[in-house]
Amino acid sequence: MQIDDAVAAALSYLDSVDPASAADAALGWEGLRAVSPPGGPTQISVQTFLWSYLGESVGDPDRAWDIAEALAELLDRLGHARYADIARSERTRELLTTTDEGSRQERVERAVNASGVAPEDSDLITWQDVPEGAERAMVDLIGETLEVATVAGEFQSSGIDGKPLRDSAVAAKRRRITDSVLRSERAGGVLLEQLLDHRIALWTRYSPPRVELYRDLNTALHDAIAPAYGCVRRLEGMLAIVGDGITLTDKGYLPAPVVEQALGTLWTPREWPFPVGDERGTEPVLRVRRLLLRLGLVRKRHGRLLPTARAKEMSADRLWSTLVERLVGAEYHPESIAAEVVLADVARGSCSDDPSPLVTELLAAEGWSHVGGPDAADKDLPLGDDVLQDLAALGLLVYGDDPAPTPDGMRLAAAVLRRRLLHTRIPSV
Repeated sequence: MQIDDAVAAALSYLDSVDPASAADAALGWEGLRAVSPPGGPTQISVQTFLWSYLGESVGDPDRAWDIAEALAELLDRLGHARYADIARSERTRELLTTTDEGSRQERVERAVNASGVAPEDSDLITWQDVPEGAERAMVDLIGETLEVATVAGEFQSSGIDGKPLRDSAVAAKRRRITDSVLRSERAGGVLLEQLLDHRIALWTRYSPPRVELYRDLNTALHDAIAPAYGCVRRLEGMLAIVGDGITLTDKGYLPAPVVEQALGTLWTPREWPFPVGDERGTEPVLRVRRLLLRLGLVRKRHGRLLPTARAKEMSADRLWSTLVERLVGAEYHPESIAAEVVLADVARGSCSDDPSPLVTELLAAEGWSHVGGPDAADKDLPLGDDVLQDLAALGLLVYGDDPAPTPDGMRLAAAVLRRRLLHTRIPSV
């Protein structure tokens, strides 16, 4: 362990007073430095070491508390009074002496959130449970920024009554700071784009078939940060037709005149060269209407199809982000894994006749064997086919001798994959 002059002098003083305590302080400092950034300890690294690592590495709660108290003395000698207070706090003692692992993890999570320095999940990112590499460095950087904001009083009430801010208000401020740091540039470019590269590398290490899944997609995934508004044209058009509400048929479908109106305004005769019928027989209209339901933009109530509050006066940007967020979602599940395979193909500009071999390989490699009855890796019909049907209904596939996605379809597929990369938590192996 390399110790600088200030630490060596502080340990020497402690050794002259109590050699056993000095030895504990040295152990504590070694552990703290292992989880701290190169510039030295931060609040988040102090908390991480004391609350997550110390008790587990030592095993004996009383012994862990002795090391924490000794480390507090060292931190005081080094001029880190705030960190020393954390080390000797009642919260730290409580966490170190909690023997039930499940209960301890819950308490650690609550304590970190209450401390104000943990980066928040936001629309830009969902952090991995155990960040590593570049992601760990970004967590540390954001933690340092949040620490400065905490010390500066940005999470304290500025009102006359002096009431503390609500937890929701504090969390919202932390999200804004987190996003601001991620949008900033450091060596190598915008941090969020660096984090995307890290997630691609992380996922491709998770199972060998994922190397093939993300092959040659880096540029498309980075470019997909920009919206493709053509993807939401039919959603906007259908919302306009729904207006303030439409009375549905007795069986819950759009009435024929509305279906005819939708076809006449949102689809060309070449795209739907069939007679106008009811909604059940008009696949594109049915799919777009059901997609609006999935996106939370319309709802059924008392026999009517109504716009939701979030759909009213929704901008094209917000509609795009909603489509990207909810078309597949961030869940780690066989259906969404199959959708990833289809979307990766579309993002490259093609529509595979049969994506099932890679789907099967992925599911088998990542341990999926039984989901809802049949073996997920051995289903006769390829999973994820609904994604292609949704893209077709949105006008993002061109059919002919060789079906192919439009440029907007390629952008949407890449954007959905990008969001999954940034928001799906990799399950523990």
